[in-house]
Amino acid sequence: MNSLKFRIFGFHLRSTNSKEILFNSLKTIEMNTVLVTGANKGIGFEIAKNLGKRGYRVVAGARNGQRGLAAVEQLRSEGLTADFLQIDVTDLKSIDEAAKLVAEKYPDINLLVNNAGIPGYPMYAAGWEFDAATLEQTWRTDFLGPFELIKQLLNTLKANHGKILNVSIPIEPSPFFNAFAYQTAKAPLNVMTKSFGMTFEKENIPVEIMAVMPGAVSTDLNGRIQGSFVKTPEQAAAWIVGLAFDGQNHNGQVINHDGALADYSAG
Repeated sequence: MNSLKFRIFGFHLRSTNSKEILFNSLKTIEMNTVLVTGANKGIGFEIAKNLGKRGYRVVAGARNGQRGLAAVEQLRSEGLTADFLQIDVTDLKSIDEAAKLVAEKYPDINLLVNNAGIPGYPMYAAGWEFDAATLEQTWRTDFLGPFELIKQLLNTLKANHGKILNVSIPIEPSPFFNAFAYQTAKAPLNVMTKSFGMTFEKENIPVEIMAVMPGAVSTDLNGRIQGSFVKTPEQAAAWIVGLAFDGQNHNGQVINHDGALADYSAG
């Protein structure tokens, strides 16, 4: 077993009083597989759980090993099939290693959910108050990481007629939502979704890509905001996953929480 293969972990609970972690073998189970990044908490964890209940084997991607394993333990305790994948979406080497391992161990993967993201802090500071290092880190997390992961897994997703869901946000600043680092980092993600979708259609590539904007969701990224308009992570995840299984073609679409499509074309 090479060093890369130690980066994926699976386990089960032997009894209610035992949480001994058991490393799984590399034998592939015949079932559909999804990779969810940022799956250790918040929306990502709830997406993983929702898909697990739909019969998917979940590969839960996270940077922090302890948190990632704890999330997988919780999924397993609910009877779901889940493995942990250590991946840092800001590190191209980490993405490369993780993608190669996923393609090798899970050749049946047909769904990629790019959920990992950060808003850049302080979220609502004036744009000129950010330093370049913060903007670069946000951009790497919110756009470059998903771009590289899609690129690395595209051939496998093509072979399986797969889908790509990019969790995103509205990128047009407004008096109600003016988050400079966050929006400038997610803007290329939305453009990439439209661009890739256009090319997939033009070249008859059997992959569907969409970006989903669930709206205000109470998570630790925003200090767990509250309000009548705010979704729980469970509600957001149900809406996001529902789009993947509604029988519609959403290729190249950037979909707002109210179902409206973002249109960045001029005129």
